[in-house]
Amino acid sequence: MNFVAKSLPAAGVLLLVSVANAQAADMPVKAPPIVQSSPILGWISPILLANNQISLDAIGQNIDYLETVKGPFDTERGWQPGLQLTGSAMGNLGPITNVYVMGQFTWAKDHTHYVGGAGGSPYGSVVGASGAETKDFDFRLGKGFDVGQNWMFTPYFGAGYHVWDRNVTEGMPGGYFEKYEHGYTGGGLLIQWAPTNQWVISANGLVGSTFSPQMTTSMNGAFAAPNTFNLGSKLIWKAGLSTDYALTPQWHLNAGFDYTCFNYGASDWVPIPNRAGHAANEPDSRSGIWTVKTGIGYSFYQPSARY
Repeated sequence: MNFVAKSLPAAGVLLLVSVANAQAADMPVKAPPIVQSSPILGWISPILLANNQISLDAIGQNIDYLETVKGPFDTERGWQPGLQLTGSAMGNLGPITNVYVMGQFTWAKDHTHYVGGAGGSPYGSVVGASGAETKDFDFRLGKGFDVGQNWMFTPYFGAGYHVWDRNVTEGMPGGYFEKYEHGYTGGGLLIQWAPTNQWVISANGLVGSTFSPQMTTSMNGAFAAPNTFNLGSKLIWKAGLSTDYALTPQWHLNAGFDYTCFNYGASDWVPIPNRAGHAANEPDSRSGIWTVKTGIGYSFYQPSARY
Protein backbone atom coordinates (compact mmCIF):
# COMPACT_ATOMS: atom_id res chain seq x y z
CA MET A 1 0.00 0.00 0.00
CA ASN A 2 2.80 2.40 0.82
CA PHE A 3 4.43 1.62 -2.53
CA VAL A 4 1.19 2.29 -4.43
CA ALA A 5 0.49 5.54 -2.58
CA LYS A 6 3.94 6.90 -3.31
CA SER A 7 3.77 5.92 -6.99
CA LEU A 8 0.41 7.55 -7.80
CA PRO A 9 1.65 11.19 -7.78
CA ALA A 10 4.59 10.32 -10.00
CA ALA A 11 2.34 8.47 -12.42
CA GLY A 12 -0.03 11.42 -12.53
CA VAL A 13 2.79 13.80 -13.47
CA LEU A 14 3.98 11.49 -16.24
CA LEU A 15 0.44 11.22 -17.57
CA LEU A 16 -0.02 15.03 -17.64
CA VAL A 17 3.29 15.53 -19.43
CA SER A 18 2.36 12.90 -22.04
CA VAL A 19 -1.04 14.48 -22.70
CA ALA A 20 0.48 17.96 -22.98
CA ASN A 21 3.07 16.75 -25.48
CA ALA A 22 0.42 15.00 -27.55
CA GLN A 23 -1.75 18.12 -27.65
CA ALA A 24 1.21 20.29 -28.62
CA ALA A 25 2.05 17.97 -31.47
CA ASP A 26 -1.50 18.34 -32.82
CA MET A 27 -1.58 22.18 -32.56
CA PRO A 28 -0.83 24.23 -35.73
CA VAL A 29 2.57 25.93 -35.71
CA LYS A 30 2.45 29.75 -35.95
CA ALA A 31 4.40 31.18 -38.90
CA PRO A 32 7.56 33.01 -37.85
CA PRO A 33 7.43 36.82 -37.90
CA ILE A 34 8.66 38.81 -40.88
CA VAL A 35 11.61 40.08 -38.85
CA GLN A 36 13.29 39.04 -35.65
CA SER A 37 12.59 40.99 -32.49
CA SER A 38 15.05 43.67 -31.40
CA PRO A 39 15.30 46.06 -28.46
CA ILE A 40 14.97 48.97 -30.94
CA LEU A 41 12.09 47.97 -33.21
CA GLY A 42 10.37 45.10 -31.39
CA TRP A 43 8.26 43.21 -33.94
CA ILE A 44 7.58 46.18 -36.24
CA SER A 45 8.05 45.50 -39.96
CA PRO A 46 11.04 47.52 -41.24
CA ILE A 47 9.48 47.70 -44.72
CA LEU A 48 6.34 49.38 -43.39
CA LEU A 49 8.50 51.74 -41.35
CA ALA A 50 10.46 52.69 -44.48
CA ASN A 51 7.31 53.12 -46.60
CA ASN A 52 5.60 55.46 -44.13
CA GLN A 53 8.13 58.24 -44.09
CA ILE A 54 8.98 61.84 -44.97
CA SER A 55 12.61 62.36 -46.03
CA LEU A 56 14.88 65.19 -47.17
CA ASP A 57 17.97 64.34 -49.22
CA ALA A 58 20.93 66.30 -50.53
CA ILE A 59 21.50 65.31 -54.17
CA GLY A 60 23.99 65.55 -56.99
CA GLN A 61 22.41 65.42 -60.45
CA ASN A 62 24.13 64.90 -63.79
CA ILE A 63 22.47 66.03 -67.03
CA ASP A 64 23.51 64.32 -70.27
CA TYR A 65 21.60 65.85 -73.21
CA LEU A 66 22.41 64.92 -76.81
CA GLU A 67 20.77 66.05 -80.06
CA THR A 68 20.98 63.08 -82.39
CA VAL A 69 20.53 64.50 -85.89
CA LYS A 70 23.28 63.04 -88.12
CA GLY A 71 25.40 62.08 -85.12
CA PRO A 72 26.21 64.48 -82.27
CA PHE A 73 24.87 67.93 -83.00
CA ASP A 74 24.54 69.71 -79.64
CA THR A 75 25.40 68.33 -76.21
CA GLU A 76 24.82 69.65 -72.71
CA ARG A 77 26.42 67.94 -69.73
CA GLY A 78 27.21 68.71 -66.13
CA TRP A 79 26.64 68.07 -62.42
CA GLN A 80 24.27 70.15 -60.30
CA PRO A 81 23.69 70.11 -56.54
CA GLY A 82 20.15 70.15 -55.21
CA LEU A 83 17.54 68.81 -52.80
CA GLN A 84 14.90 66.09 -52.89
CA LEU A 85 11.77 65.96 -50.70
CA THR A 86 9.88 62.64 -50.57
CA GLY A 87 6.77 61.50 -48.74
CA SER A 88 5.31 58.00 -48.89
CA ALA A 89 2.64 56.01 -47.08
CA MET A 90 1.52 52.38 -47.03
CA GLY A 91 -1.50 51.03 -45.20
CA ASN A 92 -4.91 49.41 -45.50
CA LEU A 93 -7.71 51.03 -47.47
CA GLY A 94 -10.87 49.15 -46.55
CA PRO A 95 -10.34 45.50 -47.51
CA ILE A 96 -7.27 46.34 -49.63
CA THR A 97 -4.02 45.85 -47.75
CA ASN A 98 -0.66 47.59 -48.29
CA VAL A 99 -1.96 50.43 -50.48
CA TYR A 100 1.10 52.47 -51.46
CA VAL A 101 1.31 56.15 -52.37
CA MET A 102 4.40 58.30 -52.94
CA GLY A 103 5.03 61.93 -53.89
CA GLN A 104 8.44 63.45 -54.62
CA PHE A 105 9.88 66.83 -55.59
CA THR A 106 13.45 67.14 -56.90
CA TRP A 107 15.28 70.42 -57.53
CA ALA A 108 18.83 71.04 -58.81
CA LYS A 109 20.66 74.10 -60.11
CA ASP A 110 24.15 74.97 -61.43
CA HIS A 111 26.07 75.45 -64.69
CA THR A 112 26.41 72.83 -67.40
CA HIS A 113 28.89 72.52 -70.27
CA TYR A 114 27.67 73.09 -73.84
CA VAL A 115 29.37 71.80 -77.01
CA GLY A 116 27.78 72.31 -80.41
CA GLY A 117 27.70 74.31 -83.58
CA ALA A 118 25.89 77.39 -84.87
CA GLY A 119 25.03 78.77 -88.30
CA GLY A 120 26.20 75.64 -90.09
CA SER A 121 29.41 75.38 -88.11
CA PRO A 122 30.57 71.82 -87.34
CA TYR A 123 29.95 70.14 -84.02
CA GLY A 124 32.50 71.28 -81.44
CA SER A 125 33.03 74.74 -82.89
CA VAL A 126 30.92 76.39 -80.19
CA VAL A 127 31.74 75.77 -76.52
CA GLY A 128 30.22 77.53 -73.55
CA ALA A 129 28.56 77.35 -70.15
CA SER A 130 24.84 77.46 -69.46
CA GLY A 131 22.94 78.08 -66.28
CA ALA A 132 20.69 75.09 -65.69
CA GLU A 133 17.82 74.47 -63.29
CA THR A 134 15.74 71.29 -63.20
CA LYS A 135 12.52 70.53 -61.36
CA ASP A 136 10.85 67.11 -61.22
CA PHE A 137 7.50 66.11 -59.75
CA ASP A 138 6.87 62.36 -59.36
CA PHE A 139 3.86 60.40 -58.08
CA ARG A 140 3.20 56.68 -57.51
CA LEU A 141 0.11 54.66 -56.57
CA GLY A 142 0.29 50.90 -56.06
CA LYS A 143 -0.27 47.88 -53.84
CA GLY A 144 2.30 45.85 -51.93
CA PHE A 145 2.38 42.07 -51.81
CA ASP A 146 4.31 40.12 -49.15
CA VAL A 147 6.47 37.59 -51.01
CA GLY A 148 8.15 35.20 -48.58
CA GLN A 149 9.82 36.39 -45.43
CA ASN A 150 11.25 39.93 -45.39
CA TRP A 151 10.28 40.62 -49.04
CA MET A 152 7.63 42.86 -50.59
CA PHE A 153 6.78 43.46 -54.27
CA THR A 154 4.76 46.61 -55.08
CA PRO A 155 3.55 47.16 -58.67
CA TYR A 156 2.54 50.79 -59.18
CA PHE A 157 1.25 53.39 -61.59
CA GLY A 158 3.66 56.30 -61.99
CA ALA A 159 3.22 59.82 -63.33
CA GLY A 160 5.12 63.08 -63.19
CA TYR A 161 6.39 66.27 -64.77
CA HIS A 162 9.91 67.38 -65.73
CA VAL A 163 11.15 70.95 -66.35
CA TRP A 164 14.63 72.00 -67.50
CA ASP A 165 15.34 75.75 -67.65
CA ARG A 166 18.46 76.53 -69.67
CA ASN A 167 19.98 80.01 -69.38
CA VAL A 168 22.33 80.52 -72.33
CA THR A 169 24.04 83.84 -71.47
CA GLU A 170 27.58 83.37 -72.78
CA GLY A 171 28.20 86.01 -75.49
CA MET A 172 24.55 86.92 -75.76
CA PRO A 173 23.64 90.35 -74.34
CA GLY A 174 20.36 90.19 -72.48
CA GLY A 175 20.54 86.42 -72.17
CA TYR A 176 18.76 83.71 -74.07
CA PHE A 177 16.54 81.13 -72.36
CA GLU A 178 15.21 77.74 -73.36
CA LYS A 179 12.75 75.67 -71.36
CA TYR A 180 12.26 71.93 -72.00
CA GLU A 181 9.34 70.22 -70.28
CA HIS A 182 7.16 67.12 -70.49
CA GLY A 183 4.78 64.95 -68.52
CA TYR A 184 4.99 61.17 -68.30
CA THR A 185 2.95 58.13 -67.27
CA GLY A 186 3.97 54.50 -66.94
CA GLY A 187 3.93 51.28 -64.97
CA GLY A 188 6.57 50.31 -62.43
CA LEU A 189 7.63 47.78 -59.82
CA LEU A 190 9.16 48.38 -56.39
CA ILE A 191 11.04 45.41 -54.86
CA GLN A 192 12.03 45.61 -51.17
CA TRP A 193 14.07 43.31 -48.95
CA ALA A 194 14.74 43.61 -45.22
CA PRO A 195 17.99 41.71 -44.50
CA THR A 196 17.83 42.84 -40.86
CA ASN A 197 15.18 44.32 -38.61
CA GLN A 198 16.55 47.87 -39.17
CA TRP A 199 17.72 47.79 -42.78
CA VAL A 200 15.65 47.88 -46.01
CA ILE A 201 17.06 47.68 -49.55
CA SER A 202 14.77 48.88 -52.37
CA ALA A 203 15.02 48.54 -56.16
CA ASN A 204 12.52 50.07 -58.56
CA GLY A 205 11.94 50.45 -62.28
CA LEU A 206 9.36 52.12 -64.54
CA VAL A 207 8.64 52.05 -68.28
CA GLY A 208 6.27 54.51 -69.91
CA SER A 209 5.86 57.38 -72.34
CA THR A 210 6.27 61.14 -72.25
CA PHE A 211 3.36 63.40 -73.19
CA SER A 212 3.08 67.05 -74.25
CA PRO A 213 6.84 67.59 -74.59
CA GLN A 214 7.84 71.05 -75.76
CA MET A 215 10.65 73.59 -75.83
CA THR A 216 10.02 77.32 -75.54
CA THR A 217 12.52 80.10 -76.26
CA SER A 218 12.84 83.69 -75.09
CA MET A 219 13.50 86.90 -77.00
CA ASN A 220 17.12 87.82 -77.74
CA GLY A 221 17.30 90.73 -80.17
CA ALA A 222 17.92 89.69 -83.76
CA PHE A 223 19.22 86.26 -82.70
CA ALA A 224 15.92 84.69 -81.75
CA ALA A 225 12.33 85.50 -80.91
CA PRO A 226 9.92 83.81 -78.48
CA ASN A 227 8.75 80.55 -79.96
CA THR A 228 7.33 77.17 -78.93
CA PHE A 229 8.48 73.89 -80.47
CA ASN A 230 6.12 70.94 -79.93
CA LEU A 231 8.24 67.81 -79.64
CA GLY A 232 7.36 64.17 -80.24
CA SER A 233 6.36 61.88 -77.35
CA LYS A 234 8.77 58.99 -76.86
CA LEU A 235 9.76 56.19 -74.49
CA ILE A 236 10.83 57.00 -70.92
CA TRP A 237 12.29 54.60 -68.39
CA LYS A 238 13.50 54.93 -64.82
CA ALA A 239 15.54 52.74 -62.48
CA GLY A 240 16.80 53.19 -58.95
CA LEU A 241 18.42 51.53 -55.96
CA SER A 242 18.25 52.81 -52.39
CA THR A 243 18.79 51.80 -48.78
CA ASP A 244 17.02 52.80 -45.58
CA TYR A 245 18.47 52.29 -42.10
CA ALA A 246 16.34 52.84 -38.98
CA LEU A 247 18.32 54.47 -36.17
CA THR A 248 15.09 54.41 -34.15
CA PRO A 249 11.52 53.57 -35.19
CA GLN A 250 11.15 57.25 -36.14
CA TRP A 251 14.52 58.47 -37.44
CA HIS A 252 16.07 56.92 -40.55
CA LEU A 253 19.15 57.39 -42.73
CA ASN A 254 18.67 57.13 -46.53
CA ALA A 255 21.00 56.80 -49.51
CA GLY A 256 20.65 55.78 -53.14
CA PHE A 257 20.81 56.64 -56.82
CA ASP A 258 18.30 56.98 -59.67
CA TYR A 259 18.59 57.06 -63.45
CA THR A 260 16.05 58.46 -65.91
CA CYS A 261 16.32 58.21 -69.71
CA PHE A 262 13.92 59.71 -72.24
CA ASN A 263 13.88 60.81 -75.90
CA TYR A 264 12.24 63.74 -77.66
CA GLY A 265 11.03 63.47 -81.23
CA ALA A 266 11.88 66.28 -83.65
CA SER A 267 9.48 69.22 -83.88
CA ASP A 268 7.91 70.61 -87.03
CA TRP A 269 9.63 73.52 -88.74
CA VAL A 270 8.21 76.81 -87.49
CA PRO A 271 8.83 80.35 -88.83
CA ILE A 272 11.13 82.65 -86.89
CA PRO A 273 8.95 85.73 -86.17
CA ASN A 274 11.67 88.37 -86.45
CA ARG A 275 13.52 86.82 -89.41
CA ALA A 276 11.42 86.75 -92.57
CA GLY A 277 11.86 83.65 -94.68
CA HIS A 278 13.65 81.73 -91.95
CA ALA A 279 12.40 78.70 -90.02
CA ALA A 280 13.76 76.53 -87.22
CA ASN A 281 13.07 73.22 -85.56
CA GLU A 282 14.23 71.13 -82.63
CA PRO A 283 15.89 67.85 -83.71
CA ASP A 284 15.59 64.39 -82.19
CA SER A 285 17.32 64.18 -78.83
CA ARG A 286 18.13 61.87 -75.95
CA SER A 287 18.45 62.83 -72.27
CA GLY A 288 19.90 60.86 -69.39
CA ILE A 289 19.78 62.09 -65.79
CA TRP A 290 21.75 60.50 -62.95
CA THR A 291 20.82 61.41 -59.37
CA VAL A 292 22.81 60.38 -56.29
CA LYS A 293 21.36 61.20 -52.88
CA THR A 294 21.71 60.85 -49.14
CA GLY A 295 19.65 62.25 -46.31
CA ILE A 296 17.48 61.72 -43.26
CA GLY A 297 13.86 60.66 -42.84
CA TYR A 298 11.13 60.57 -40.21
CA SER A 299 8.75 57.58 -40.09
CA PHE A 300 5.21 58.27 -38.90
CA TYR A 301 4.15 54.61 -38.97
CA GLN A 302 1.91 53.62 -36.04
CA PRO A 303 1.20 49.85 -36.18
CA SER A 304 -2.17 48.75 -34.89
CA ALA A 305 -0.66 45.39 -33.94
CA ARG A 306 2.90 44.17 -33.67
CA TYR A 307 4.14 41.23 -35.70
